[in-house]
Amino acid sequence: MKTLPLLALIAALSAQAQDGPRDPTALPAPLRSALAAAQAASAASGVDDGREGIRQLVFANGRGYVVQHGRRYAVGELLDGARIERITEQAVWLREAGQVRREPLYAGVEKRPPAPAPKASAPKKTKEKQP
Repeated sequence: MKTLPLLALIAALSAQAQDGPRDPTALPAPLRSALAAAQAASAASGVDDGREGIRQLVFANGRGYVVQHGRRYAVGELLDGARIERITEQAVWLREAGQVRREPLYAGVEKRPPAPAPKASAPKKTKEKQP
C-alpha cells in the first residue's frame, strides 16, 4: 500500500521531465491567458485611437525632447498631430485643436517636496555621579 503514493510521485515527476524544465523568464500559464484575454477585450472594444502615450523623455544641452518611434521631438514640433508646447520631467503639454492637454510620463505618480524633518531636541543633561 505504501508503494502507491511513491508510484504516483514518480509518475508526476516523469511527466514533468517530459515537458522539459520550466523557463523562469516565461509568464505562468494563468497570467498568460489573462493577459491575452485583456488584450483581446481592448482590441474588440475599439477604444484604442492609435495614439501612444508619452513613454520617454530625453534632456540634452538644457532642452527636453520626447522620444517616440526612434525620433526626437522638441518643443514646437508636431507629435501625432499635436504641437508640443512644453516639456518637463513629469509631463508634456500638447496643443491640439486649440486645446492644451497635459500628457504625464508616469500616470498616477506625483512629485512632491520632501516632508520636513522632525525637530531634533537638545540632548538632555544628566547628573551622574562620577567615582
